[in-house]
Formats: sequence, C-alpha cells, structure tokens
Amino acid sequence: MIRSSLVALTLTLMPLTALVAAEQSAPAFSAEADSQQLQSDNIIRISGLTGLSEQARNIAQQVLNSTAAPLGKQYDVVDRLSGRWAPVALQQRLSEQLGQLNEKQRDQLEALLENSQLQSVRDKELKAIAEQNSDSYHSYITRLRASPPAAARLTLIRQLDQAMQFSALMTVTRQQVYPQLEAVLDGWQPAADWQAGLQQDVIEFLLYVHRSTPNDELQRIIRLYREPVLQQWLSGVRRQLSAG
Repeated sequence: MIRSSLVALTLTLMPLTALVAAEQSAPAFSAEADSQQLQSDNIIRISGLTGLSEQARNIAQQVLNSTAAPLGKQYDVVDRLSGRWAPVALQQRLSEQLGQLNEKQRDQLEALLENSQLQSVRDKELKAIAEQNSDSYHSYITRLRASPPAAARLTLIRQLDQAMQFSALMTVTRQQVYPQLEAVLDGWQPAADWQAGLQQDVIEFLLYVHRSTPNDELQRIIRLYREPVLQQWLSGVRRQLSAG
C-alpha cells in the first residue's frame, strides 16, 4: 500500500512533459535492447561456441556407453549436465559473457567473426567434424602418425590452437563434465593422461581441417584470432565455463 501511494504521488507531481518523454523513450529502449539481443545471438551463432554443448553430451555418452551404465544412472548424468550444458543454458551463459563487452567491443567482435576468412575456417571445421568417422579421416590420421608434418607446419598448427583457445576450451569442458560422471558412476575415473590425449586429438583434427591451407594463409588466420577483442571474448568464456 505504501509503495502504491508513493507511485501515485510521484505520478501526480511529475510534469506532463516528463510523462510524455518517458512514454516516448520506452519504445526506443525496447528497440535498443532487441537490437542488442539480436547482435548477441548472431555473435554466439557465428562463434561456433554452442558446439561445446554437443561436446559435453558426447563426452558423457561415450563414458556411459563404455561403462554400460544402467538407464537410471544415465538419467542422473543427464539431469546433472542439463542445467549448465544444455544448448539453451549454454546460450544464456555465452550471452551473459557478451554483456561484459561494451557496444564498441561487440561491434568489433561481430565484424571480426563475420570476416570471410574466419567463416571459411568454420565451414572447414564443420565439414571435418562430419567426416571424423569416415574412412578418409581415419586414413589421414594413420598416415599422419606414420609420417608427421614438418616442424614449421606443426608449430603453426599449435599456434593456431593456442590463438583459438581450442584445446583450452575443450579441456575446461571435460574438467566440468568428468566430476559429474564420477559422482554417478561408482569407481569410474578418467584416464590419468587424458589431457595429453586430448591435445593430440585437437592437433590432429586441426591438421586435417587445414591439410590444404597454405602456411601463409594459416599465419593470417592466426593473426585474426589474436585480435584483442576476440581473445578477450574467448578468455572470458573459458573463465566462465571454469566456474562450473
């Protein structure tokens, strides 16, 4: 009642011109918020980071399959992961992280992610993901392990991984998923050297993705990923995911 009375009194004393101004500014504010949300959604979409949700699901499913976990425990794992790793939940977390950037930074980030060269990289990555279970992919990895690339080429791929924060984001994802599996699956633990295995998988994957990308083009891609606003965004996402 007190609150209602104060509101009524404020409206009574407020000049008519102020009321008109307030009414006129409300739609503008709403339009601005809608525009910012559309931009946020676009940045998240073209960043490809929502794929971490699928990565979390795949990690859990692989372990559940390998341990032949009963259905009840599978449901327990899904319940534990859904609050933080379901696509909608991850989208919200990424959106919150974008809120840490000002308007100029968001504009810069969006323009950078829409760069045609980075778009081409993402297209190649998606194609490679779709081919990971193919004979051609496994054949390439077999040849790669038998005859490693030149040291200069490998150095560039490692620099790309670091600039993309690819291994780092994949590691954080597993670090958050594994404890949930340990809590449900009695006696299960990840392999002691899983981080080294993950690093090798990522490097091999990137070598496959860029098997036809010249070194000078790789250097340009690395420079794009090293842009401060993109590094700030990726580092912020990694810190947020690390928080659980």
